[in-house]
Parts: sequence; C-alpha cells; structure tokens
Amino acid sequence: MKIYYICEYCEQIFSVADAGEEEGAVEVKGICEDCAMEMGLVETPIHNQHFYN
Repeated sequence: MKIYYICEYCEQIFSVADAGEEEGAVEVKGICEDCAMEMGLVETPIHNQHFYN
C-alpha cells in the first residue's frame, strides 16, 4: 500500500511512503515544505560558512 501526502494548500503530492504489502492507497493531508516556508511556519535555512586564515 502506498501513502500519498498531499499539501492542504497547493494540493500537490509532496511525499509518498510505502506502508507494506496491503492493497490500496491512503491520502494524508499536510503542508509541503514550500507552502510552509511561504507561510513562515519553517525558517529558511541559513548557510553560515566561516573561513579562517
């Protein structure tokens, strides 16, 4: 069986998981990373690189 994670806002599939040998599919609502970043629910990653001589 496959589990499809569908974004509540953009309605796109953002993840698929395999849940074993059973037949069928399950739809699970959630929020994809892009929509979460637009809404401010996830902070944008900051790449701090430090170089020393």
